[in-house]
Amino acid sequence: MNYLPPLCAALILSLLLAAAVAVQAQNRRAAIEYVARGTAKMDANDLDGALADFTHAVELDRNYGASYFSRGLVRRRLSDLDGSISDFTKSIQLNPIAEAYLDRGAALKDKGDREGAIADYTKAIELNEKYADAYYNRGIALDDKGDHDLAIADFTRAIELNPQLARAFVGRGFARMQKGNAVGALADYNKALELNPQSALAYFNRSFVWKARGDLDRAISDLTKDIELARRDEAAYLERGIVRGAKGDLDGAIADFGKVIELNPGNAKAYANRGVISLMQARDSAAQDDFDRAFKLDNSLRPQIQKVADGILKGRRKI
Repeated sequence: MNYLPPLCAALILSLLLAAAVAVQAQNRRAAIEYVARGTAKMDANDLDGALADFTHAVELDRNYGASYFSRGLVRRRLSDLDGSISDFTKSIQLNPIAEAYLDRGAALKDKGDREGAIADYTKAIELNEKYADAYYNRGIALDDKGDHDLAIADFTRAIELNPQLARAFVGRGFARMQKGNAVGALADYNKALELNPQSALAYFNRSFVWKARGDLDRAISDLTKDIELARRDEAAYLERGIVRGAKGDLDGAIADFGKVIELNPGNAKAYANRGVISLMQARDSAAQDDFDRAFKLDNSLRPQIQKVADGILKGRRKI
């Protein structure tokens, strides 16, 4: 029987281990290069190219957490939420950093799992108690849940940690408005716009403060600024149409509701509101066409629209 002396066998084993370690190190270096290349592609908005590079990095080294984390980011941008969550979970298993919990929380929120998102944001804060973005994201999720006081506390903490975080002022302003604190909301929106004059959402949200105060001109001005910054913001066109209608600018309202329908032909509220304005202009046939389309898309609007229409027709008979 042939056999190797113990010393020789140990030497061969040592050489094999060294070779395996060398291959592993080589694969790690290559994976790092692919992650860097994929990141550059993602920054250039070449999402498919970035996905291919990150996937290759994963195949080269399945124990390199950054590959999974990066692929999770691009998968979320590609709306592959399940794939994104899976990658962030693997990244956390390999390297439980606060950023991975933050981004998995964002993907969970996109998927509708608000409680899961809050849990992940909380874990991110436990790992990094000075993580302003985690407080901000948790504030958004809490506000969506209706926990406005807790949301305000998180937005305030985010602002304390990063006083330049304009979106945290927008978030706190919205939460304050939900609590009926219009003065505090206005101050927050003003500060957000001081920090970031390009914040379309701040203009949109501030318009509701002006509307609540009866200052329709300022409301329209803010909605117009929102539209200039985000030209496909159908919510801004819809709201501006409503405010224009309230101010008596019926043609302007019709134009805005028409723009909403152009952007989204399935927006039932745009048809319903345009129908109301057409009825106010005594264009009954056009109004009926819009009502029919609105009710076909969302029949729950019928009682409210019927009540408004009856009021318009009743007022017309009095004249």
